[in-house]
Amino acid sequence: MAKSSVQGAFRRAKWDAGVRKKGVAIHTLRHSYATHLLEAGVNLRVIQRYMGHAQLETTMLYLHLTQKGQEDACQLINHVMEGLDHDLHP
Repeated sequence: MAKSSVQGAFRRAKWDAGVRKKGVAIHTLRHSYATHLLEAGVNLRVIQRYMGHAQLETTMLYLHLTQKGQEDACQLINHVMEGLDHDLHP
Protein backbone atom coordinates (compact mmCIF):
# COMPACT_ATOMS: atom_id res chain seq x y z
CA MET A 1 0.00 0.00 0.00
CA ALA A 2 1.38 3.40 -0.94
CA LYS A 3 2.22 5.86 1.81
CA SER A 4 -0.07 8.46 0.23
CA SER A 5 -2.97 5.97 0.27
CA VAL A 6 -2.49 5.35 3.98
CA GLN A 7 -2.28 9.07 4.69
CA GLY A 8 -5.42 9.73 2.64
CA ALA A 9 -7.34 6.98 4.43
CA PHE A 10 -6.21 8.38 7.77
CA ARG A 11 -7.32 11.91 6.83
CA ARG A 12 -10.74 10.60 5.78
CA ALA A 13 -11.12 8.55 8.96
CA LYS A 14 -10.05 11.53 11.05
CA TRP A 15 -12.59 13.76 9.28
CA ASP A 16 -15.37 11.15 9.62
CA ALA A 17 -14.59 10.86 13.34
CA GLY A 18 -14.92 14.61 13.77
CA VAL A 19 -11.26 15.16 14.64
CA ARG A 20 -10.41 18.65 13.41
CA LYS A 21 -7.29 19.27 15.47
CA LYS A 22 -4.29 20.21 13.35
CA GLY A 23 -1.12 18.20 13.71
CA VAL A 24 -2.86 14.84 14.21
CA ALA A 25 -1.16 12.49 11.76
CA ILE A 26 -0.25 8.85 11.32
CA HIS A 27 2.89 9.50 13.34
CA THR A 28 0.57 10.50 16.21
CA LEU A 29 -0.70 6.90 16.18
CA ARG A 30 2.86 5.62 16.60
CA HIS A 31 3.36 7.89 19.60
CA SER A 32 0.02 6.82 21.10
CA TYR A 33 0.82 3.15 20.56
CA ALA A 34 4.21 3.42 22.24
CA THR A 35 2.79 5.42 25.13
CA HIS A 36 0.02 2.88 25.73
CA LEU A 37 2.56 0.05 25.69
CA LEU A 38 4.68 1.92 28.23
CA GLU A 39 1.68 2.59 30.47
CA ALA A 40 0.76 -1.10 30.28
CA GLY A 41 4.17 -1.93 31.72
CA VAL A 42 5.87 -3.18 28.57
CA ASN A 43 9.65 -3.11 28.89
CA LEU A 44 11.28 -0.11 27.21
CA ARG A 45 13.64 -2.36 25.21
CA VAL A 46 10.65 -4.27 23.81
CA ILE A 47 8.99 -1.01 22.79
CA GLN A 48 12.28 0.06 21.18
CA ARG A 49 12.27 -3.10 19.08
CA TYR A 50 8.58 -2.75 18.12
CA MET A 51 9.05 0.87 17.11
CA GLY A 52 12.19 0.09 15.11
CA HIS A 53 14.34 2.59 16.99
CA ALA A 54 18.08 2.06 16.65
CA GLN A 55 18.82 4.04 19.81
CA LEU A 56 17.15 3.53 23.20
CA GLU A 57 17.30 7.30 23.72
CA THR A 58 14.76 7.73 20.93
CA THR A 59 12.34 5.40 22.69
CA MET A 60 12.99 7.09 26.02
CA LEU A 61 11.27 10.22 24.68
CA TYR A 62 7.98 8.45 25.40
CA LEU A 63 8.79 8.37 29.12
CA HIS A 64 7.90 12.03 29.55
CA LEU A 65 4.54 11.55 27.82
CA THR A 66 2.99 9.42 30.49
CA GLN A 67 1.85 10.59 33.91
CA LYS A 68 1.08 6.99 34.82
CA GLY A 69 4.72 6.09 34.21
CA GLN A 70 5.81 8.79 36.63
CA GLU A 71 3.26 7.68 39.23
CA ASP A 72 4.31 4.04 38.87
CA ALA A 73 7.96 4.99 39.30
CA CYS A 74 7.17 6.90 42.50
CA GLN A 75 5.20 3.95 43.87
CA LEU A 76 8.09 1.58 43.10
CA ILE A 77 10.59 3.89 44.76
CA ASN A 78 8.36 4.25 47.83
CA HIS A 79 7.95 0.47 48.02
CA VAL A 80 11.71 -0.05 47.88
CA MET A 81 12.24 2.59 50.55
CA GLU A 82 9.67 1.12 52.97
CA GLY A 83 11.26 -0.41 56.00
CA LEU A 84 14.66 1.15 55.40
CA ASP A 85 16.21 3.06 58.26
CA HIS A 86 16.11 6.64 56.98
CA ASP A 87 17.96 7.96 60.02
CA LEU A 88 21.58 8.48 58.94
CA HIS A 89 22.71 9.18 62.53
CA PRO A 90 23.52 6.25 64.86
